[in-house]
Amino acid sequence: MLTLLLFTLTAIHPQPPESSTPSLLPASQPLEPDQALHSFRLQQQFTMQLVAAEPLTTDPVAAAFDEDGRLFVVEMNDYPYTDKSTDPPNRERTTDLPIGKIRLLFDDNDDGVFDRSTIFARDLSWPTGIVVWKDGIFVAATPDLWWLQDADHDGIAETRQRILTGFRKLNVQAVANNLLWTLDHQICGAGGTNGGLLSGTALDPHTPTPLSMSRHDFRFSPLGPPHHFQLLSGGARFGNTTDDWGNRFICNIRNPIQHVLLPLEHLSRNPHFNPGSPLHDVAASGDQLPVFRTSPPEAWRIINAARLTGQGDPRMPRSEKNAAGYLTSACGVTVYRGDAWPPEFRSQVLLSDVAANLVHRQQLTPAGPTFTSHRLDQNCEFVTSTDNWFRPVNFVHAPDGTLNLLDMYRETIDHPWSMPDALKGMLDLERGRDRG
Repeated sequence: MLTLLLFTLTAIHPQPPESSTPSLLPASQPLEPDQALHSFRLQQQFTMQLVAAEPLTTDPVAAAFDEDGRLFVVEMNDYPYTDKSTDPPNRERTTDLPIGKIRLLFDDNDDGVFDRSTIFARDLSWPTGIVVWKDGIFVAATPDLWWLQDADHDGIAETRQRILTGFRKLNVQAVANNLLWTLDHQICGAGGTNGGLLSGTALDPHTPTPLSMSRHDFRFSPLGPPHHFQLLSGGARFGNTTDDWGNRFICNIRNPIQHVLLPLEHLSRNPHFNPGSPLHDVAASGDQLPVFRTSPPEAWRIINAARLTGQGDPRMPRSEKNAAGYLTSACGVTVYRGDAWPPEFRSQVLLSDVAANLVHRQQLTPAGPTFTSHRLDQNCEFVTSTDNWFRPVNFVHAPDGTLNLLDMYRETIDHPWSMPDALKGMLDLERGRDRG
């Protein structure tokens, strides 16, 4: 079973406009949670179950179970901004309000469906990653890394400690994200591509302050302070996962599966050696990877693709010049490691194309020190929806071995900087903030 967390609704299919005039953009409407299941198509005889939806939670982008089966959900309510005046490209969003939250979901009758929730913590900026540790959680919320503790176990964090700060608050899709436990009992995070100058109690006293971060991932110890924060090879967008042997994979929009192959601690020993990228593209890139959506491309996407095609730039990716058909927005890469699915699914890779309303699946194959991969579902995708509001962004392994799918559920999910002003002015990029 593929368990659907917070997926919610479906849209009226927008028809291609008769001209490129933005005023002709049709509106789309969401479906209510009890209607949304009818919009999905699943392969391999899988089924999908709704386990939580608004108002229990909204805008989910990451989640983690604790030892009691409670689910902590990271709600990125401040995506893509809270102050539209900060929208111009390449400007840091330091004035945006921190309205992200951590929600705690409870299944009181143990039927697999969550019954109630509390707000564990609020007023977080761009929260995108979480791990559970003892009676609290670590949360990545750009520009900060937080330790939030609930010592009295009332479902609300009363201790809030910033252990690191300085992640650059620039591109909302390139932030630190997806904290996870690794085999060495460290916590590893995807660093994004924004970079930053880091300082705080997570750093070892012998580390120069501030620590300069560019395209890196990172790890730290839950014990501290100090938490012995270290930079790692990496630096992609949204996703961070490992297989059973500790091999780590990230994804970067058009590069759906990247193996972190060359460790930074070894590369940095010789500053005169340039080995190239420490990442290996396991899967074909977006230009070579067709996707088979069942939802129609949004009207603005059709107009924008025609505009980019008309520019005649040979360097423009095919995935940009076509409104549908190629992978453009890979995120949430996850190696399935549960035991509820048939054995052949273990170590298969799932990821979302959030712009195309689908979940894609690939098989890893060892290739020397790294891997290759290939698509498993032929001329279709593992999960698709006819609902343009379906925005799968991430996955979480559940204690029963199934997989929870996090659906942010927004009318528009694309980055504001990737859209021309004329089209962007006809869209409400915050529409759906109360759903998920």
